[in-house]
Amino acid sequence: MEYLLGIDVGTNGTKSVLFTAEGAYVDMAHKGYDLLYPHEGWVEQRALDWWEALVETVRTLVEKNDVSKRVKALSLSAQGGATVLLDAGFRPLANAVSWLDMRAREVQPMIESQISEGELESICGWNRLYCCNFPVIVWLREKQFHLFKKAAYFASTSDFINQRLTGRFVIDYSNLALTEFLDIQKKDLSDGLLAIAAIERSNLPEIVPSGNEIGLLTEESAEELGLSGKVLVVSGGHDQYCANVGAGAINNGDCVLSSGTAWVLLATSDRLLQDDQGLIHPGIHLMKDKYGMMSAVSSAGDSLNWYQRTFLPKQSLEKLDGKVSRVDAGSDGLIFIPKFISNSKKASFIHADTMHDSMHFARAVYEGVALANEHHMRAFERTGMAIQKLHMIGGGARSRLWPHIVADVSGVPVEIPEQKEAACAGAAILAGVGSGVFPSIEEAAGRFTGKTERIEPDANNGEVYQKAYEHFISVLEYV
Repeated sequence: MEYLLGIDVGTNGTKSVLFTAEGAYVDMAHKGYDLLYPHEGWVEQRALDWWEALVETVRTLVEKNDVSKRVKALSLSAQGGATVLLDAGFRPLANAVSWLDMRAREVQPMIESQISEGELESICGWNRLYCCNFPVIVWLREKQFHLFKKAAYFASTSDFINQRLTGRFVIDYSNLALTEFLDIQKKDLSDGLLAIAAIERSNLPEIVPSGNEIGLLTEESAEELGLSGKVLVVSGGHDQYCANVGAGAINNGDCVLSSGTAWVLLATSDRLLQDDQGLIHPGIHLMKDKYGMMSAVSSAGDSLNWYQRTFLPKQSLEKLDGKVSRVDAGSDGLIFIPKFISNSKKASFIHADTMHDSMHFARAVYEGVALANEHHMRAFERTGMAIQKLHMIGGGARSRLWPHIVADVSGVPVEIPEQKEAACAGAAILAGVGSGVFPSIEEAAGRFTGKTERIEPDANNGEVYQKAYEHFISVLEYV
């Protein structure tokens, strides 16, 4: 039997999952690593931590399952937007700047003097992101020129790992979009943005579309991983795009809601669409001739984490679900505004009353996150995209209550796939396509998704939430 490896190199850790060539889950290994905070607003990582975690998790799977000679191919799902400076030998010159880092705000006026927010978005699909490679590189040039001038290459997570695996410095389109150097119309690097950053094409990785082969493992990397040198490395994708494929959201109008610390919506589209209000960010999908439409509520899952650890530290999600479900939809008028949604960027409770207890406040958090998500759902409608259903994955999908609230607020069915490792499954699908195991992503997706639980919207609750949504939107300017 042959096997495929899907590897997710994330913000807080790396997860490697072993699948059979038929799409069956076999085993998983995970290793975490630290975020570093050297100054206020700065967030860094050691790029070598990504590699060491990948090596440890792959070796664990290979040795535990005795498959060193039977892995056919592997591919990466990766966090986007991290920046690591490399010397001519592809060795890190400093810590990687995380996508959570905010230092590039300092150079935003300089960037905006050369290109407007609207122009930037029309080129790459993203507007004012302080954390992406483009503004970070500008910051490095202006603030740490001694490092900038030493750099032979400016890498992000996927291309750094691909180079160590194969010797080729390679990135896919979905990860390239998060660098902001992608011209989404031309499907090539933007010469204008390269000029503003004062770097050359040769400083950035080669583009290899997702699902295309990069090459075999080098002799050195094969030995470290405990694998055969015949293992093919296939170009992967951004973690949200891989999760989209792994959850089976492959048709026009399908949308994955990845409900972690942030809630990220990624819809599949047959055409390139753009949002004039900047909430939806288009990208090139892993599937040929398709596009991804991405939007995020950055403080969504973190809102419930904050409430639990602050007010109900010993309450499990399962017990909290049960208690919160006894409170009627609408939380008796109490509304929660998540952080970063309103003008003040602060989290707020609106219309608190002496009748409200801790479970009203908890339910308001569940509902406030779903209402914020609905705000982004309606941005999809503005672009002309009708979301037919939501595939909900991640921590929020493990709640028995939250998916029901999302369905009731949005008015569309929510499907929870049996596949719990969607990002790794998406990467394994790409590995299978690139190695010839599967003829296409579309054909392979059904093998990995498994069964789904379908949750239909409740019309009565929907009426309550429609009124709550109108109130929610009306107060954002004032809180």
